[in-house]
Amino acid sequence: MSKKIVPLILAVSLLFSGCSLLPTSGTQKFVYNTSGSTTASRVNEKKFLREFTSKGFQFVRYEDNTVATKFRISEFKKYGKIVKLLVIDGNQNYLICPSDFSTDEVKSAFGDDLTVLTQGVKNIYLAATACGADFRAINAIDSIGYSSIKAEDWYVEEIRSAMENGSIKFAGKYSAPDYELLTAKNVPLAIESTMILHTPAVREKLQSLGIPVLTDYSSYESSAEARMEWVKVYGLITGHEQEASDFFEKKYDEIRKVDDLKKTGKTCAFFSLDADGNVVVRSGSDYIPEMIRAAGGEYVFSDLENPDKKSHSASVNVTFEEFYKTAKDADVLILNTTIEGGVSSLSALTDQNKLFNDFKAVKSGEVYETADSLYQSVDKSAEVIKDMHRIFTGEEPEDFFTRLS
Repeated sequence: MSKKIVPLILAVSLLFSGCSLLPTSGTQKFVYNTSGSTTASRVNEKKFLREFTSKGFQFVRYEDNTVATKFRISEFKKYGKIVKLLVIDGNQNYLICPSDFSTDEVKSAFGDDLTVLTQGVKNIYLAATACGADFRAINAIDSIGYSSIKAEDWYVEEIRSAMENGSIKFAGKYSAPDYELLTAKNVPLAIESTMILHTPAVREKLQSLGIPVLTDYSSYESSAEARMEWVKVYGLITGHEQEASDFFEKKYDEIRKVDDLKKTGKTCAFFSLDADGNVVVRSGSDYIPEMIRAAGGEYVFSDLENPDKKSHSASVNVTFEEFYKTAKDADVLILNTTIEGGVSSLSALTDQNKLFNDFKAVKSGEVYETADSLYQSVDKSAEVIKDMHRIFTGEEPEDFFTRLS
C-alpha cells in the first residue's frame, strides 16, 4: 500500500468510527475496504494526528449523517481555508476545496490517492442515473454536461429537457463512454453507479485520461432515507450544500410521517425475471423491502441475504422453485420492470411460466409492475411508499405502479 495514503486511511478510519480526532491513549481498530476486500488494522490515534497534521490539515469537525452509512463528510482547515474531506465506501477519497484554495501542494503530497476537486464542479459526465433526481432537488442540473443515457431514457424531466435542447449531451454508455469527447471537453469528473465495478477497465481508462471517477454507492444503503441523504454529496461537490441540507430535512420528515402508515398485514414479493427464467429478488435488508414495510406490507423474502458475503449487491438470484415456495401465497406480487423489462398483461406473465397460475396474487389480480421512472425518483421516496400503501389497502396506485390485467 502506498505510504502516501496512510495518513488519509487513518483519517477515514477515525471518522467512520465516530471518534474525536483528539490525542488519546491506546489504539483504535478500524476496517478499510478496497476493491471489495476487507482488512483490519490497529492504529494508534496519536500517530495518526502527528502524520496527518504534519501535512498542515487541522481537523474541525465531522458532519454527522442522519441515516446514510456509505459516505462521510468531514471539515478541515488548511492555509486558513475550510476544506472538506468526502470519503465514499471507505476507499474513495475526495478533498473538496474553495476556489481560492491552493491545491498544488496537496496534489503533490497525496497523488492519485486523493482526488482534489474545486467546489462548484461543472460539466460532469453523469453515468449514475439514479442520482439525477438529486441534481434536480438542489437545482444543479446545470452542473451536468454529459449523460450516459439518451434523452428518451431519462425520467427526470429537467435532464431530459436539457438533453433535448443540447445543454447536456450524450457521451456514450457507462460501459463504453466517448473518451475522445470527454477529454476534448475537459470533463472534470465522472459520476458512476456501482455498475462500473463490473467494468474496471473503464474506470482505469477514465482516470488515465485525467478524469476522476466518483462511484455512487447510494444503492447499497438500506433505506429510502439513507439513499436520499446522498443529496448531500452532490450538494457538496456542486456548491449547493444549503439546498441539499434543506431538501433532505424536508424529505426526511415526509418519510418519517409516511412510516406511520397503518400496517395492513399484506404480504408482498418484489421480483424480476431474467432471460433464463430465473427470478431475481431483493435481499431483506435492502431499501425496497424497507419501503414495503414502511408502506404497511410484509416482504416475504425478509430473511434472505446475498449468499456471496463479499458482494454488496441487494439483488439475489433464486430458482423459480425457490420463488414458488416462498411467494406462492403472497397477497401481492410486484414485478420490477426496470431491469429486464415488463410484460404486457397478466396472461403474458403466466405464459412465461405456467406455475404463476397457482399464485394467490395472480388468482386475485393483485399483480403490479413498476413504472420505468421508479429508480430515477429517489427524491420522491415518500410518494413511492404512499403508492405502495394504496396497493396494500385495496386502492389503485397512482404514479409508480400499474396493475396487470
